Amino acid sequence: MEQRIFSRPLAVLCATGSKVVVQGPGGRAVFEERALDVLEAALAAWGGPPGSMLVGFLGYELVSELEALPLPPPRDFEFPDLWLGLFDSFLSWEPGGWRFLGTDAWRGQDGFPYPPVRAENRLFAAQRVDPIQNPAGALSVGPVRSRPNRSDFAAGVSRTIARIVDGELFQTNLCRRLEVPLAASAAWPLYFRMRKSNPARYGAFLRLGPSRCVLSMSPELFLKASDGGVESRPIKGTRPRGKNAREDLALAEDLKNSEKDRAELAMIVDVVRNDLGRVCAAGSVRVESYADLLSLPTVHHTSATVTGRLRHDRDIVDLLRATFPPASVTGAPKIQAIQVALEQERQRRGPAMGAMGWISLDGGLQLSVAIRTAVVTGGRVLYCAGSGITAGSDPDQELEETSAKAQAFVRALGLPCEPVP
Repeated sequence: MEQRIFSRPLAVLCATGSKVVVQGPGGRAVFEERALDVLEAALAAWGGPPGSMLVGFLGYELVSELEALPLPPPRDFEFPDLWLGLFDSFLSWEPGGWRFLGTDAWRGQDGFPYPPVRAENRLFAAQRVDPIQNPAGALSVGPVRSRPNRSDFAAGVSRTIARIVDGELFQTNLCRRLEVPLAASAAWPLYFRMRKSNPARYGAFLRLGPSRCVLSMSPELFLKASDGGVESRPIKGTRPRGKNAREDLALAEDLKNSEKDRAELAMIVDVVRNDLGRVCAAGSVRVESYADLLSLPTVHHTSATVTGRLRHDRDIVDLLRATFPPASVTGAPKIQAIQVALEQERQRRGPAMGAMGWISLDGGLQLSVAIRTAVVTGGRVLYCAGSGITAGSDPDQELEETSAKAQAFVRALGLPCEPVP
């Protein structure tokens, strides 16, 4: 599994609402612009040097600058809508040890006070990440609260099913948010426990400052781009893992043979194909695999792989504008599904259900769908668990699906699992 460690960004691009702040060695600049427009300008200004990357997240509410939607709900927790740090070096884990990668393209220039980075300095930073810092017992005194609560979430599912039956949409994704008191100092132990119990290919720990962090255990690839090729691997359908091998196999088979779950995946794959088709060459978008079983420590999923090739007149930011937010956490038709979910949830998702990862300044990109993602801020940790809603959904089953997806998080806190009020 690929691992990378980044520390001490040269510059930070941070967007909150319509204000974008760029902080770097030359000072601080504030723009009243759309975040993706500033990102596009930053890539044009900084782009080129291999070994340099923007690393961070794109929050779900960025959709409001891409589509004509109602304004997002008021902020009930303080967190940026986008945060990307510019790093000119990092450590990459390979068989045999850490490898140092980077560039000195900007260092030593006039007005740039930072000396060239030495490999041993980054190795020292890696050694300081101590995975043993895992205190015994619960990390929080609780309680775990759900917004909306269980009964209100189930009622929201019922209302959504009625709108689907009426022909308003085919599918959407509804989330509930679990909230728990948590000291900022417990963020790293929580991430370590989550990673140990539920390792994920696209796991990430991002520290924005002394009291704000993002912890993600995502198994889902949103976008990967390299040399003009684009790949997305949407996930749909969930079953809990069984208590024994026989039960586990039965649950996996039930998922693979479920008409409802296969239909749900088919609709999302179609959304991904449509999104990629907006910026990819005609005829290049293909479904390479479909309904593959993905078994994780706490749940089974099915997934698909969709690929394409960017048109020569389109770039990475065009790709983001065409595809964000990820199809699997929205629905079909996409914009209507987003609006219906917004009306039912009536709260912000923040980094959760957005995207996390890196954008290389020489043209590559890898972003996960920020599922299984927690945010630490203001003395609490927030975790979103979602479920895809179709005409064949059952409110109680969808509620239990969100519970299965939240198990690793609640257990990592050292608190009793569901039912959460």
